Amino acid sequence: MRTAALTLITTIALGVTAPGAGIADVPPASLPPVRLKVTGDPAPVETLRLGILTSAKAVVPDGRAGEMALTETAPPLQPLPMASAMALQAVVQMAASGSQPVTRSVPVEITNASLPWSDAQDLLVSNSPETLPFGKVLLSRPVAAGQTVRLLYHHQNGSRDRHMVIAVNLSNPERTPITLWIAGAAGAEGTDDFGQGHTAARAFLEQYWHRAGFMARIPANTTLPLFLHDLAPQAVASGLVQFALIDGARLNVDVFARLEGEMDPPLLSFAPNFDKVHPRGTFQHPRLMQPLTYTVGDPPLAMTVGDDRDALHEAQTGAPLKGNYGVIYAFPIELTNPRPLPAILGLIFQASGGDGGGTVLLDDQIFDLAWVKSGERRLVTTVHLAPGEHRTVLVSTMPESGANYPVRLSLGSEYK
Repeated sequence: MRTAALTLITTIALGVTAPGAGIADVPPASLPPVRLKVTGDPAPVETLRLGILTSAKAVVPDGRAGEMALTETAPPLQPLPMASAMALQAVVQMAASGSQPVTRSVPVEITNASLPWSDAQDLLVSNSPETLPFGKVLLSRPVAAGQTVRLLYHHQNGSRDRHMVIAVNLSNPERTPITLWIAGAAGAEGTDDFGQGHTAARAFLEQYWHRAGFMARIPANTTLPLFLHDLAPQAVASGLVQFALIDGARLNVDVFARLEGEMDPPLLSFAPNFDKVHPRGTFQHPRLMQPLTYTVGDPPLAMTVGDDRDALHEAQTGAPLKGNYGVIYAFPIELTNPRPLPAILGLIFQASGGDGGGTVLLDDQIFDLAWVKSGERRLVTTVHLAPGEHRTVLVSTMPESGANYPVRLSLGSEYK
């Protein structure tokens, strides 16, 4: 059975239009405007996209019963600076199971507001079982008022001939509404295990480093279907979400899988975990900061990411989070060039744990290393220092699902 819920694709139900229809072909909007509040300096396109889709569920009749996707906006989406606003028309499309997709134009008003930001206190990991031969509840956790939590999930449909739905739901079990701040991203479904993890991490980290997200309200006794993956046989679902419960008593976070044709909930929902290799559970304080210093002329400065020596441990079982997937690494590096000549330093990424890849931040620039072969050294970027210059740079990254960690970063004048 293929259920419908909110996805990162684009669709809403209310009046059939021809395939490929654009803004001009869609009937005039008869829906109330979506008013969306976002954060970020700036708020990236991925934040705006997911915020529009999530908010549109509240104004579209029967919106929660269909698979929704955002096909087009006028004007096109672009990063929104702080203290700015924009108005647009969004073409959304929704299709309930077995029905013809229908399309509507929805007016959207977006405001980028300055709000307090806090990093995640807990990391929820849903990676075990990684390959699923049947559906089951994969993770179910409550979030308390005022708490900020990060979720990483990465699973494969283990069936060879049946589709599987993997869903991430945020639920309000109380009698009063709750307000959330949400930032998230997911890879497009496919069989490329490595690619799905990198796509999700790249989009998530851009939002994380810009402190970007959007506000969402969940009514009493209501479930918000945030991500839905309809996986073909052997396909992979991978995503990252960070959310804060701003106002309200409690939030429930659920990740579940259901194989096509299974009952709801699946019969084996609470079967014992048979995957003893991949991680699952709650890991506290998922951010590691290591201040460093480097003087021009010294041997290259080494930074290891995802090493077992740094592994977080599951809150109840004590099991290590091998690879530290989903954990943010931050290296503030104090640089000094005591020489009378300028210096050029190279930041190197080396896949030391097998084929790898990553997304690396240096100060305010983001570098994408989609694939690095095992043992290969790749120049990320260079840092230029004037004679006698002394300054601090920030290098940051995160182990990504599907890749092999640890990896090694190094910074020095010997980089060729």
